[in-house]
Amino acid sequence: MSRPKYPGLLEEEEENYETVDTMDPKLYRATTEGDILEFIRAIEQGTIDQHHSPPASCVQLGPQKTTVLHIATSFALYEIVKLICQDLPFFVAEKNAKGDTPLHIAARAGDSLLVTLLVHSDCREGSLGEKNEEGNTALHEALKCGHEEVARILINKNPEMPYSLNKEGKSLLYLAAEAGFVTIVRLLMDNPVGNYTAAGKHKSKSPVFAAIRRRNIDVVRLLWEKDPSLFQLRNRRGENPLHAAVHMEYTEGVKFLLDKHYEFAYQKEEQGFYPIHSASNKDLVDIIKLMLHSRPDIRELLTPHGQNMLHAAARSGKYKAVEYMLKMPELEKLINEKDKGGNTPLHLATICGHTKVVGILVRDRRVNLKLVNNNYQTALDIAEEQMEMGLTSFQKMQRLTCMALRVGGAPRAHQPETLRRLSIRLADQQEAESWRDKINVILLVATVIATVTFTAGFAIPGGYNNTNPNPGIATMLEKMKFQEFVICDTIAMYSSVIVVVTLIWAQLGDPSYTRVALKWALPLLGLALTMMSIAFLAGVYLVVSKLNWLANFVLLIGSSFITVIALIFIPLHFLGSSNYHVFRHLSYYPFCLVLYTLGA
Repeated sequence: MSRPKYPGLLEEEEENYETVDTMDPKLYRATTEGDILEFIRAIEQGTIDQHHSPPASCVQLGPQKTTVLHIATSFALYEIVKLICQDLPFFVAEKNAKGDTPLHIAARAGDSLLVTLLVHSDCREGSLGEKNEEGNTALHEALKCGHEEVARILINKNPEMPYSLNKEGKSLLYLAAEAGFVTIVRLLMDNPVGNYTAAGKHKSKSPVFAAIRRRNIDVVRLLWEKDPSLFQLRNRRGENPLHAAVHMEYTEGVKFLLDKHYEFAYQKEEQGFYPIHSASNKDLVDIIKLMLHSRPDIRELLTPHGQNMLHAAARSGKYKAVEYMLKMPELEKLINEKDKGGNTPLHLATICGHTKVVGILVRDRRVNLKLVNNNYQTALDIAEEQMEMGLTSFQKMQRLTCMALRVGGAPRAHQPETLRRLSIRLADQQEAESWRDKINVILLVATVIATVTFTAGFAIPGGYNNTNPNPGIATMLEKMKFQEFVICDTIAMYSSVIVVVTLIWAQLGDPSYTRVALKWALPLLGLALTMMSIAFLAGVYLVVSKLNWLANFVLLIGSSFITVIALIFIPLHFLGSSNYHVFRHLSYYPFCLVLYTLGA
């Protein structure tokens, strides 16, 4: 019995190591370096040494099954390629490990001279239709890589050559349209190659969508001229060409499609959205304007949820589209229209936390802020409910949304008694902690102001008189700015102290008084901040008054910031809840300032 070569290793367990293909080093080096004399010598020597009689037997393959023609084509070595094509034409049809013939490589590189040499040496013309592992012929590769001249050479070589789709489902016509080659598209349509039949068209990707994606109106026009039936194809989301043009923000394409086949505007995609809803979702004001001018009745189109174009814009937070629609009198009917959930555009903007859109809507007198949805909620009810849920970053937007609605005078709903009592009880429980946090923040700020102003009352500008006849009296007592400093500092300190006492009382007293206490505390806090700022301005102006330019600069900067403080506090805390539209309109501007500051 024979013993195994290595003890402990059974014969059937021995691995089978394959040897990769290899090319003669001299031949490989001569090919890559373009040394034609050495190349000829290596080819002849290899044939003699291996005693090959047929010419095809001299083919040597590299590790990736590359022949010398693959290598020479990759390096654009024209002389060697020409020599091989003349004397060894069978190389033209050889494939490497990726299924590429030399013609694939030349077409991908866009080298028209190499392609011409290869196609004219292929006696069978078989390499024109050969596919690689991706299902691409040389013509597919040329179009895919955007080489128009190479594509024209390949088509002219054999216009009747049958071509099928590649593995991506892309036809030659699709690739030509995607590349934007009007001449090639015309050539293919006039003398079609490939599976250009009714059955084939519905299996492939639509060339119309490729042309729209390329934003090439000439190709779109040509496709319509040659075969309008191509425009009936849909993409995998069920979208028609008009949907695609809207998504690409392609205004010229939208106009062309509406002019040629207006029915596109009344066709849904897979989720039930019409092109006008897609335009509203993307804030495309110019396209919305164009579509409404062409087909004004599309304003009545609704999504499966019963939402109109204003609903779509509000839900997506597209404030430019919302502003445009509100300016159009003919769209007034859409402003308070409800969807299947009873939600108006204002409800949807509130639900999605689009503060800027909410602010725009509440400013419009035509928007009915009292409307409730199917859950008996106004927009303010929704905002307050979502704010109390504490959804981290989303909560900040809901706080701003609540502010926008309150500034606009939005009411809460008058719900059925049972539901109202339940909601009040839940709201009271949820709001208690929220109000407590607000009070703590304001209490802290008021305490800091009281401390600062108290300190400033004794560290007065200019110091005290240490000599007779008035020891301990302020040296600048007679100065008007000093008197202004003292008055404002005193008002600021006592206002902040009143805020502190009021909020302490609110914390220790009946919780129902919390909102009232906070309502009085905020204006006083605003007054304290304003007076403290004026006191600071007066004090600094006083000590630098000898230098006129510096004193005037301090006065200008300080006055500007004090005006900003007033603009924020006065409208928000005195006008925000007013029933007068003018006051609400004025309070909208400081609200916009808050939005800008917070980056909303």
